[in-house]
Amino acid sequence: MPVEFPTEIQRKKRKNNLQHKFPLVRIVFFFILIVVAYSNGWIRMLVDKLPLPGNEEPAPTFVEEWIEGCTSYDGTPFELKDGYAQCSWAMNDSLVLPNTFLRYVGGLASEGAKIHWVAPKKDFGEALLVVVEDTTRSVYLHMSREDSSRVWISSKTGCLFPGPCPHVPLGWSALSIVDNFDFEGLEQLLSADVFRGLGEAPIYPVLPGIVLEAGRDSLGMFVELNHGNGITSRMFGIGSWKMAPTVGKMLSVKDAVGRLSPQDSASFFLTLRQNGLFVRWKDFYKLTHPVDSAQIAIFKKHLPF
Repeated sequence: MPVEFPTEIQRKKRKNNLQHKFPLVRIVFFFILIVVAYSNGWIRMLVDKLPLPGNEEPAPTFVEEWIEGCTSYDGTPFELKDGYAQCSWAMNDSLVLPNTFLRYVGGLASEGAKIHWVAPKKDFGEALLVVVEDTTRSVYLHMSREDSSRVWISSKTGCLFPGPCPHVPLGWSALSIVDNFDFEGLEQLLSADVFRGLGEAPIYPVLPGIVLEAGRDSLGMFVELNHGNGITSRMFGIGSWKMAPTVGKMLSVKDAVGRLSPQDSASFFLTLRQNGLFVRWKDFYKLTHPVDSAQIAIFKKHLPF
């Protein structure tokens, strides 16, 4: 029996039948795969990974260090210009302030007084100034002295704060003393400082104090005051009393105790003692005024407000 070979037409027909066969198994397999992926949340995970709108992660909440430091002590933070910031408090019995200086000025303030700490945001622990709003407004500047250490200075008086704040006893009427200046009582300079001023100019206490003694000696009138904190002063060579001081009376730096002699210029002496030891007026004044008025003016000029 002869063998029949498929003709070319038959081969093409068989090939076309194979190409049009429906891939049911594949469809079922992919459907099952999709169901499994959806059930396990794989599709949602894939969508979340795609860079689609709304898929961006929210930026983490960031609180600047100076704000956190302020609010941790129940302060209210305020941002100022030029990289500075402020933390403010209203005084009350339960308030605990963050450092020694603030606690000191807070102890002097009354209930409800406002305290403001102003500092650079990058170094908020190093204040530029502190403002206390009470019955009066006080400003304390945080300044550098000659040795680069920082001190608190009262903006009103120019004095180191806290501490005594002495005033020049002759005020506006003081005259400079040249090196070859000659006057009676030169030997007194071993334990006293001499002040020279216009004749009959008023003489004031260098600090508030209580009168310990008052009277007359060979150089003229004298008065001795106790200023507290181990500081006493004795002014002598006074030309006349303006109002004779009485022992036990409290005098302020605005209460004139006497006048210079009635001459074109006259002098009197001051002996200042601290813990019983004689202290030169120049040294005492420099200690209590570590920065001068020109430095304070420059500091205020460069404040960020």
